[in-house]
Amino acid sequence: MTAKDDMKKLVEEMYAVRDCGDVEATLALIGEGCTFRMVGNTRLAPFSTESSGHAFRQAITQLITVWDLSNIRTAIYVDEDEHMVFAHREGEVRHIPSGVSFHTEFIDKIHFRDGKLVKIVEFVDTLQVAETAKMIQVA
Repeated sequence: MTAKDDMKKLVEEMYAVRDCGDVEATLALIGEGCTFRMVGNTRLAPFSTESSGHAFRQAITQLITVWDLSNIRTAIYVDEDEHMVFAHREGEVRHIPSGVSFHTEFIDKIHFRDGKLVKIVEFVDTLQVAETAKMIQVA
């Protein structure tokens, strides 16, 4: 298998367990040393600030337990030269605490080094996330 195939397979496995709500299996596939950041205003911290270690684990755990992504479809593009995966994700998302569901699209940019995930950058509709999670209220 090529490095390209390995990166794609790891990301597909990660999404499969994440979309089933399995926090520990997701974190095991991601491994130690990875960082996460949702692109957006720092008012959405801790998600919009790059986190690692314990803060990373807390952010990923909260995202998995609060957001149901079981009805999301994924298309993956691997840039083997840059050791990067771009994943276009689309479908119905449900905010578990409120029961609110909506259709959305988002992109994950996943960086690899030596075959391991080292950074996940997520591009989402942060206003929709913040409003749904009641982090902000827009009149």
